[in-house]
This record gives sequence, structure tokens and C-alpha cells, in this order.
Amino acid sequence: MKPDLSTVSFNDVFKKLRFSSVNIKKSTESKPIAEIISPLQIICSSIGSSKPYKPLYVPEEYEKQWKDYLSHGRKLESRAQRYLCWEPNVASDKRFLEYLQQEQINLSARSLQGIVRACHLSWEDVSKESLSKKGSLLEMVRDMIVNYNGPNRILQKWNSSIDIVLSSNGPGLFASEMIRNFKTIKEHTESWAVEQSKNISEPAEFFLGAMMQAVQQCRHDINKCRYLFDELLHWQLWGNTRFKKMIGDLILDTFFNNESAREILQRFVLRDNRLGDPRRNKRNWADIDADAKDRFIQWLSREDIGFFFEHVLPDRKDPHERKSFWLKYVAKLKASRPLLCFEDEAKLRTQLRDEAKVGHFGKIRGANSAFILDFGQVKAVEFSRVGACYIYTEDKFNQIVPDFWSNRTFTEAGLKDKNRCVDSIRHFITYNVDWRRNVMNILARHGVRL
Repeated sequence: MKPDLSTVSFNDVFKKLRFSSVNIKKSTESKPIAEIISPLQIICSSIGSSKPYKPLYVPEEYEKQWKDYLSHGRKLESRAQRYLCWEPNVASDKRFLEYLQQEQINLSARSLQGIVRACHLSWEDVSKESLSKKGSLLEMVRDMIVNYNGPNRILQKWNSSIDIVLSSNGPGLFASEMIRNFKTIKEHTESWAVEQSKNISEPAEFFLGAMMQAVQQCRHDINKCRYLFDELLHWQLWGNTRFKKMIGDLILDTFFNNESAREILQRFVLRDNRLGDPRRNKRNWADIDADAKDRFIQWLSREDIGFFFEHVLPDRKDPHERKSFWLKYVAKLKASRPLLCFEDEAKLRTQLRDEAKVGHFGKIRGANSAFILDFGQVKAVEFSRVGACYIYTEDKFNQIVPDFWSNRTFTEAGLKDKNRCVDSIRHFITYNVDWRRNVMNILARHGVRL
């Protein structure tokens, strides 16, 4: 039946032709190559997982099957075999791997990742056993990974760098790889699918070994020091005892006699809430080597002396050689604390920006700033303008200053108490009078000798 053309307007025909021409043009237009291959890239990237498998929860019945195998030789169900690859105590047992070999079990990528994970969690025993025997558990697992030829990209990466993940020197190589790229701990573990921990508070033995190796590789290289203190030492799984042992070792390391390196270490310690200034956070330092603690206090005291006598004194002049005198006593100091008057605090605002370094500074009301040197049984107080050095026994000083680290504003008059001080030695240096000799004799009488 022919259409009735009498009812079709010219405008309708024109609109339909125009619509058709636009669609024909769209279908013949060439698309950008990126638009064409983008879906293909997505499809290709999904082939062979690059993400680690999450650990499987192993039901008790499968653990029981393993025990039955050990005691009675009963075979494991195939499902039990897969799950037991994720039970660390079983998957790191050589007898389990021998069973899998005997039964000619073809392990999946998931199962192989579980076995490697088990080795890393119990690395001390695994690596120790590999040194004493041929055909060790470590060699067996290496062979499993090397023989893997599937699409899983994590297994492929392990295969091509087998020594990094499965060799007696693996932790050191793993650490070197992390330092070479200065990656964050999280980035590095994720890129290698290596676990950091056994549980919330206990590190995986392989990764702990790698972190300790990383510290050793960074500690004597000034170019790597920032990575050591900005990244490695912030790891949350060091544990309090291990962390403080490392800090003590670093402080005593002669490498940190280098001023630039010491500055980085000192800044880290003062800002870290696990440590802080040992002079006012004594509890935090209770477990750190006593020699390391004393050395760190010496660093801080030397810095305080330099700051006070180089920057706080009027016109930065020290005609009575107070700085050089007190530097001789740095090793005897238990603590030190500058107290700044309002005028000096305003003048030194730039130097006082680093709260980590100068957070122990106090305030004093008066025309003078002061500097307290604490030798334990005896205290000495110097003032910014030349006058006298006041020396107190500990008990008398505590009457004036009950809390050495108080945030209250001290007073100049209170620290110049001639009724309580042992003596106030005026800063004279002449042919027959030397203030330094007098102060030295007083300190010696109270057990503070050079």
C-alpha cells in the first residue's frame, strides 16, 4: 500500500533529512586513538591482579585436619589445603610444603601469596633454617615462585626479583629498594605486597628486619638522614623499647658529631612526643642509655649557652668571657634554661620561631634576661647585663623557684636573693681578681669539678 503523500508537508521531510544527515556524519567521524584504546586498556589491566589477596580466615576444622595428618597421616581436603596456605604456623612448616609436593597440588596465585606471607611473618626461623640445610623451606618456596607462569602481576614481580622477597639477604635488599626510591613505607609495602605486621602491635619479622636494615643504611649518609627521621623512625610498629634503643645508639654514634646531622637528629627528638626534651620529660627518657641521655643534654646545654651569650647579651658583647667559661662545664650540667625579658623576647622573635628547640624558654619580669645553670646540688644564675653571678644550693634555690620548668613569669628580683644565695660573684677580671676563679672554687666545694 502506497503512503498518502498529500498529508506530508515539505517541512517535515526537510527536518527528517537533516536529522539523518547529522547522524550519518557522526558515525563516519574518526575518534581520537586514546578514546578507542581506553576501554581496551581497562580490560587488559584487569587481567592478572596487581593487588594482594586479603588473608583468609582459617576455620578450626581445617587446622584440626592438619593435626590429624601429622598424627595419623590422613589426607587434607582440597579446600583445607587452600585455606591452610594462609595459616602462618602451617604454611611455614616444611612438612606442609612437602605434603603439597607429594600430592602434586597445583597452587593458585592466592595460595602462593599466603605461603610467602607465612614465611615473612616467621622470617627469623625460616631464614635461620635455610642457612643450616640444603633443600630448606626457603628454597622450596623460591622454587614455587620461580616456576609460577600465570598472569598474577605480584607473583610475576616476585619471580623477577626473587632475592628481594625470598633470600637470606632479602630484608637488606628490600630496604635498599625502598631507600633508592625514597618511598613511603605504605607505598613500598603495597607495591611489593609485603605485610608490615602480624597483628595490630607486632611487626612481621621480615619487614622488621628490612626496617632495621634501612635505618643502618641511612644513619651514616647525610643525604639520607632526612628520610631516616621524616619517614623510617615514624613507623608505628617499632615498639617503645626498640625505638628508644635506636635513638640512644644514634645519639652515641660519632657520625652525629657532624653539625648538620646532629641538627636533624636533635630536631626530631625534641618534636617527637615519645621523647621530647630530656631535661623536662624525664619519664620519656627513663629507658634510654644514660650516656646517650647525658650527651643529648650536653648538646642542648651547649646550644643554650651559645644562644644566651651570643644573642641575648647587649650588643652581643661578652667582655668577661662568660660563654667560654660556662662551656667548660657543659658535661656537668643537668639542665639549663634561658629566661627572656619582654624586650629581649621581642628582639629575638626570629630565633624563637622554632618551638621545638626553644620551647623550654621561660619569661622573666625586669630589665634583665637570665640564664639558669643546674648542676644538681648547686645552681648558678647569670644575667644579660654585666653584674654578678648568683650561686645557690639546691634547697635554697627551690625556695625561690619551686618548679624549675614552671610557665609562670619569673622575677629578676627573686633570682637576685642575696639572703639565700651562697655568694654573688661580680664579673671582674683584673691582674689579681678573676670572677671565674672564685666561681670555680665555689662549684668545686659543692662537688662540681672540671
